[in-house]
Amino acid sequence: MMKDKDVPKDGNRDKGFDPNANKDVKELTHKALVSFLREQMKQRVETKKDLDALSSMILEFLNSFILLGYNFDGEPISLISAHNQQEADSLGTLINKFLNSRDAGE
Repeated sequence: MMKDKDVPKDGNRDKGFDPNANKDVKELTHKALVSFLREQMKQRVETKKDLDALSSMILEFLNSFILLGYNFDGEPISLISAHNQQEADSLGTLINKFLNSRDAGE
């Protein structure tokens, strides 16, 4: 039976998970975090390479563009290629026209 002094003031007997309480748990948690971060970095580098390759292919046909979509993992992809402010403004105008024409047609 727990004594009154063992119960926290808020009445919660479950102290929660403390990764620093045990050296083995702390080390395992650290290794898992490092592994996770390495995998995330690897995926980001691969995604960037893929987007760079796709961008260079599209640039063969288009001067400036906006690409919106999803990859095979269901993650959103957006890529904007504009070389100056005029191209960026033109793309903004074009996407607004596109969205407005879609709303009017429905």
